[in-house]
Amino acid sequence: MLIAFFSATAIVAFQYSRYPSLPFHRFVVVCLALLVVTPALAVAEDRRSFGINEPLPGEDPTCNEANRAFENTYNSGRYSSRIYLADSHVSLFSERRYNGRTLYERKEDGGLWSLLSRGVTKTVTDVGPVLTDCNLISYEKYRNTNVGTFSGRWHRGPYHASIMIWLSATDRLLLKTERIFDPDKNPFSARTVMDIYETNRDNVAVPNGFFIDNPWIR
Repeated sequence: MLIAFFSATAIVAFQYSRYPSLPFHRFVVVCLALLVVTPALAVAEDRRSFGINEPLPGEDPTCNEANRAFENTYNSGRYSSRIYLADSHVSLFSERRYNGRTLYERKEDGGLWSLLSRGVTKTVTDVGPVLTDCNLISYEKYRNTNVGTFSGRWHRGPYHASIMIWLSATDRLLLKTERIFDPDKNPFSARTVMDIYETNRDNVAVPNGFFIDNPWIR
């Protein structure tokens, strides 16, 4: 853990050298924050990476296959996703890369990556199941992969949407989702939002050039 801490501190020191206008006290706070973030950097995999994906109480049974794909993907050790706004035209909103317990996120402006602590994404929240009313549309062969397409409803917090889900029936991982948010329950500037997933670990690299996104660093 100490080795990981000093390595991470060296990275932050490099970032500080690139931005000398950053107050030094904020640099010190970043280093202290690493004491919390370092265990996430040192852990290669989240424990949910190893197939622990039993259905949670309260899941809609019609969404079992989709829920397993969501859980296998969201809680895997390494994957990435790109979020696109897709009303009149398709535009990139953000990119996220997940590695162990660490999340790297960059907005569409292509700036620095935020380094965040990653939690476990569940299929049931305090307000109920995330997916409901799932229907199988088809199974098709696409690029040597059996693809299942499902429709359903998506709920998380105060937000609600109709959802289309494309998943690999071979390894039960997400390929793509498309959500059309209810007009009064939408966190985005567009109603149609697409998520494209990359689950090949070899294609998900830790990005260069990031800062610690910490509420104490302002």
